[in-house]
Amino acid sequence: MPAEVDPPADADNGTDGVDIDANNIDDILVEHHPSTARPSEKIPFVEFAQGHRPRAYKLDLSTDPWYPFRSCLDFEFAELALEATLSKEQINHFLKLIKSARCRHDSFTLNEYTDLRSTWHGKPCEFPVYRRSLLDWAFDLLKHPTMGPQFVFDAKRLFKFNGSTFVRFIDEPWTADEFWNLHIRIKLPPDGKLLPFILYVDKAKLSSFGQQKGYPVVAWLANLLTWIWNGEGIGGGRVVGWLPIVKEDKEYSGKPRFANFKNAVWHESFKRILGTIEKESETGCWVKCWDGLACHFFPVVLILSADYEEQAVMALVRGVKSNFPCPVCLIPRDDISKFPAQCKLRTSAGVIKTTEKREQILMQQGLRDVDNAFFIVANTDVYRTLSWDRLHANFAGKFGDHLWPELLRILDKGGRQVAARVEKNFSIMPRWHGLNHFDDALSISYTDGQKFEDLSKLVVFACHDVLSPVEKEGYLLLRCLHAYIEFDLYTALELHMAHTLVAGQEALVTFNVLMQRFSEKTENVKKNWNFPKNHMHMHVFDDIEAKGVTRNFSTKPNEKMHRLLKEKYQRHTNFKNVAEQILQVDHLELVSELIRCTITDYDTYTSAMEKNTRSPDDDDADEVEQEDFFHVRLGSRVKHPLTLEAVEQRSITNKAFIRFQMKLNEFLNRYFTAVGKTLPGGKHIQFQPNDQIMEFKYIKVNFESVVNWCQYMDHLQCNPSFHGFPLALVQPYDAPAQPRLARKDVHLNLWRVHEQPLESAKIFSVHSIIRGALLYPDHTRIGDYLVIDTLDTDIFLHVQKMHKATGHH
Repeated sequence: MPAEVDPPADADNGTDGVDIDANNIDDILVEHHPSTARPSEKIPFVEFAQGHRPRAYKLDLSTDPWYPFRSCLDFEFAELALEATLSKEQINHFLKLIKSARCRHDSFTLNEYTDLRSTWHGKPCEFPVYRRSLLDWAFDLLKHPTMGPQFVFDAKRLFKFNGSTFVRFIDEPWTADEFWNLHIRIKLPPDGKLLPFILYVDKAKLSSFGQQKGYPVVAWLANLLTWIWNGEGIGGGRVVGWLPIVKEDKEYSGKPRFANFKNAVWHESFKRILGTIEKESETGCWVKCWDGLACHFFPVVLILSADYEEQAVMALVRGVKSNFPCPVCLIPRDDISKFPAQCKLRTSAGVIKTTEKREQILMQQGLRDVDNAFFIVANTDVYRTLSWDRLHANFAGKFGDHLWPELLRILDKGGRQVAARVEKNFSIMPRWHGLNHFDDALSISYTDGQKFEDLSKLVVFACHDVLSPVEKEGYLLLRCLHAYIEFDLYTALELHMAHTLVAGQEALVTFNVLMQRFSEKTENVKKNWNFPKNHMHMHVFDDIEAKGVTRNFSTKPNEKMHRLLKEKYQRHTNFKNVAEQILQVDHLELVSELIRCTITDYDTYTSAMEKNTRSPDDDDADEVEQEDFFHVRLGSRVKHPLTLEAVEQRSITNKAFIRFQMKLNEFLNRYFTAVGKTLPGGKHIQFQPNDQIMEFKYIKVNFESVVNWCQYMDHLQCNPSFHGFPLALVQPYDAPAQPRLARKDVHLNLWRVHEQPLESAKIFSVHSIIRGALLYPDHTRIGDYLVIDTLDTDIFLHVQKMHKATGHH
């Protein structure tokens, strides 16, 4: 409200005819500017109001009011064109449309804006989005007494001394560069802790024939050890969102505007999920953790785990036919199969969100004109978070979609006998625990990434004696397959050191060179190698250095959740409005897991307390005398023991059992002397034919991997165990091998061993077993066997070291 004022000075003398003393309520005092030389005046409120009313307008009938326009309609058109800032070309086109409508050359059916909007955009659409607060879920884990202590908040750089220097190694996300750099970029306060999320997104087929689909968003916390969040239970992945699926419309499908619409729906939906950490990512948030201490957390999105199609949506790339189809870098589409060493990386800062130069930049970078949901989370660059996916890029991508079909084409061209030989080689491949066995490898169409992975491990050994160097195209593809599996195994390492990163990059270069040569010389002229997955592996080792080993961002463990969601759909829903029903069951399972974890912790505690209160006599009573097997465990025991005589009679045609009883006596006598143990009864062991042995069907061997120094298990076939002392009868494969086949063995990096005669079979303690190996007979050389070094990363590095030690490479 205006402040109260005193009357002007000239109002005090009565010369102006204003009687100041005779004031009425609401009177108006007007003070004119001194330059007007007009005295102040007092106006009754009624007169003042009348003076501010519109004055009567006297119409001039000499000219039209829309002059100089010829008609009122002409003026209104000109007025509209001026307000809309139409260009000369647009005005001419607009006038042409008006004339066409007047002449009724074509029907004009639009009557108002809603007609245009409904025609252009269709009817307004609503899409349901389900979400669980990312922070609430994370806080529950931070407060949990069992899970809370497992969290790692500080970035670390780890080194291992190799005898001369300390060499850095990388495995978990907090040992890699991005976790370290985020602490610097965010400028964390002294009490600040990083809370990095890993998000996985992919459509899931819920019904058997894929008609009903779900679109879950799964979250993990990268502060936990990989084996925890990649496992099951309360620390594992949790569904935190359910995105809508835009149904395809035949009228609009395939058109750019409809594609933009689907992307806009996706990002607007995802914003609802990310909105639960939007504010806190900027300011941080305080949480009282499991230990009763309050910590200041800053949430970020560290890793996005998805296949290429989902990554293209996340990055808003226009797709495989875009000029720049890679979600991570700006490689031109035509250069994909050329494998350039360096390409400019995309950054969120490089995408201008204002209208200034927006369209120009988006076109230059092959992006869609849609606001990216990830921009609302502070300190998160969506292009940094996108990660290479081994499952879809390699098994179900480069190998399953491209290399395997090319092999089938070449084998088919070679005729039935060639294909039959390869299929037979697959079928006689020795079995191995955890490895799929293929009886009809070439006759089945595969869709499972695990099947493709196992095929890739065996394909070189199944084809090496069929695709000879004479078959130029087939042999070149065989070399490509070998280079592919070596590259893949380097990407699969559970821990990386400086030298394995270098070796992996060298394997990638070798693979790319061979693929370029094959693409140039292949007879399949219709094959186009310019597809994005042919390029994405160029980023894998950068991702490893930034975010840790590939298991940290692989979709392979996440795909297992699709099976669980499908079970919920089939067992807990009425097949209508399924999202809400599935998520309700998922929530109840989470509650159940929390309660079960509490019960398990309680049982463990009470069991430990009972053990501490037991007397030593009670412990002795429970002890059973047995041999300490260390890292070995025998299994599948035969019900009835056998005599030594029965063993020899049963195996009379097997030369490995010649002098079996004498071998057993000799070994045990030597063994007891070597280890300094007293012989039973103080006499040399001399078994009799009627002495009995217990037979076991297999043996489990725990071994320490040379990759990450963790314990793993092999499942091996075994022979009898005697008196609780585990022994094995083994045929040695240490005979001098024939010279390497100069060309093939070098190209395919084959390691050969040669068998000793069966009668040379030896008995030794299973304690001496370090780990198992799978051998495949080379049918071109009798007695030669090839070590299948592609089984796992440990045997792969062992054989690589053996090649290097012998000067093979």
